[in-house]
Order: sequence, then C-alpha cells, then structure tokens
Amino acid sequence: MEAFAEQLRELRLRCFEPTEARLALQMKCGRSSVSAMLNGRRFPSWELTSAFVAACGAEPADWLDRWRDAKRRLDALRRGPAGQDGAARPVALPDAGGDALLAATWYRSNPEFYTAAARCVRAARTEIRVTYTRRYPPDQYTTKASADYFADILAWAREDTEDQRSVRRIIGVPETDGVPDRDVLAWARRHREETGHLLNYEANVLRWTAAADGLNMALIDDSTVFLAFSGGARQKLNGFSVQDPTYMSYFAAYFEQLWTPLQALGAYLDATGG
Repeated sequence: MEAFAEQLRELRLRCFEPTEARLALQMKCGRSSVSAMLNGRRFPSWELTSAFVAACGAEPADWLDRWRDAKRRLDALRRGPAGQDGAARPVALPDAGGDALLAATWYRSNPEFYTAAARCVRAARTEIRVTYTRRYPPDQYTTKASADYFADILAWAREDTEDQRSVRRIIGVPETDGVPDRDVLAWARRHREETGHLLNYEANVLRWTAAADGLNMALIDDSTVFLAFSGGARQKLNGFSVQDPTYMSYFAAYFEQLWTPLQALGAYLDATGG
C-alpha cells in the first residue's frame, strides 16, 4: 500500500503539487480521502484512484494495471496466515486478570440510543465512521432523537474548523433481483444533493440483498463504538456503546474492509440513472 501511495505522490509532484483541498474538489470527495491515499493510510478504490489520476492531468487507463497489481498484493497480505510479515494480526484484548471485561452502556429504545450517539458525535474530535443498512430510508421512520443524530453528523462535517475532520458513511441500498428499493434510492438522491458540497463527508454504497436490517454501527474517533439492532416496527431500535480503543480496533478494521471495495454514492447514482 505504501509503494502505491508513493507512486501517487510522485504523480502529484509532476503536476506542480496541487493542494489536497483542490484535488478533493476536482475528485468530488473529502480532503481526508485524498490525504489518506497519499499517506498510505487507506488503499483507494479504483473510482477514487482514477479521479485522482485525472485531476493530476494523467490518463486513468494507464494506471489501471498498477492499481490492480497493488490491490492483488494487498489482498494476498490480508489473506495470509496470522503471524506472517504484513499479514493481519488480531489484537488481543487487554489483560484483566484472566478474562477481559468491557463496560457497555445499554440503550433500551430508539430515543435513548440516538440521544447518546448524537451527544458523542457533537464531542467528536477528528473522525466519524457510520453505517446505515436498513430496509427503509431515515425520513420514513425518524423520531426526533434520530433526526437530531443525522443532522448533528452533517453539522459536525460542516463546522468551520482548523481540525482535519472526516465523516464516512456506508449506505446500504436494499435490492431485489438487482433492482434498488425505490424509497431508499430516492432518499439517496436527496442525500447526495444535501452533502455533495461537503469536502469532509463521503458516502459509499453497499448493495444490500438480505431481507432484514444490517447491524449498524457508529465509530467515533478512536475509542467509542455504538452498535444498533433494529427490525420489526420501523421505530424499533436499541443497542449499546463501548468506550475502549482495542474493542474499537476490531470494528474499525471491519469498517475499512467494507469501505474499500464499495462504489461512491455519486458514482452509484450515476450508474443507476440517479
């Protein structure tokens, strides 16, 4: 991943080193995504790579084989046995005298969960990662607490600050026989209009074929995890939160695995006539 990032940095230098903010505008993505791919913190999707190459005045087709080779190498490392150099290693839970114990805060209802999550969002420092995989769009079953939560995420991303902020959201769009759910697709179009100008906000699409809601999560900075369980009535939701960096690391790794191969919201909507 670092070798590919080095190639991207060299390309940027050859086109007089445009700023990350300028590249992000041309690529229609968040500045944090540009920074992450240039620093080797996150392997970019092909859509993001091709947009970067084009923004630097080069031909994306000339980079496809490089990207594929880098991705094959990265996938091979991820599949390697634990303990090998470069292979993914599980992080052990802290030693707590034999059994690791974590303190969880449980929320019995939709308002309890979203009120606590919104409070944590407002106090976030640098990064918010969230998923939304449900059979209905947010505006069909929103309580005041959940509406405040979704609004607070966008307000946090909009806030004028010197901090380098990043919001990434995975949106699960339900599909039946390859056809996207009409209501969720319509909401996704409105969401793109609402967020397209936010450089600190990105959304990727997960094509969701299960006839049930997914396990949704909100990862705040590097230590707080919210997990939500939903189903049945549209307002029904409960869950819990844990504040622990090691516990967070498992879900952060899972989020990155989901995020990397997904299509950006704009590209998905363009492909579906949105």
